[in-house]
Amino acid sequence: MLRDEDDLQLLAELAGVLDEVVSAAGLSPGSYLILRELVANPGPNPVTDLAARLGASPEEVAPLCSRLVDLHMALVKGSGVEVTDNGLGKAARIESDANDAMRAYVVDRPHTAAVYGLVASMQAGRFTVEDLLEFLAEGPTTSDDG
Repeated sequence: MLRDEDDLQLLAELAGVLDEVVSAAGLSPGSYLILRELVANPGPNPVTDLAARLGASPEEVAPLCSRLVDLHMALVKGSGVEVTDNGLGKAARIESDANDAMRAYVVDRPHTAAVYGLVASMQAGRFTVEDLLEFLAEGPTTSDDG
């Protein structure tokens, strides 16, 4: 997919909008990523498995899980961590608020069809925060084949 510096700038700004929504909800970006992972993978998740899926170390993930447990968004069950009903509700509210905030942010800004399509996909749940971060990491392209 062709993407230029302007596309990447807007996507980085959208990532900033997401961070603001997450912070306003009382979570760090890291704890939010853990919460999203727990929602996506119901059942007890060993910290080592969470860390592997997120490309982090267990030493980085464990305190984030503890924070979610302290906030009653997760609980330790067996040999893993599991999302609670409170966590499910919080994750849904953050996602809804983030979608609204990103939509409002992008409405008045010029952007290419590629970015418009990505934002529409985000709104429909087909393009995730992880996809956004990966897209940003790839940098600009000069052709439409990647």
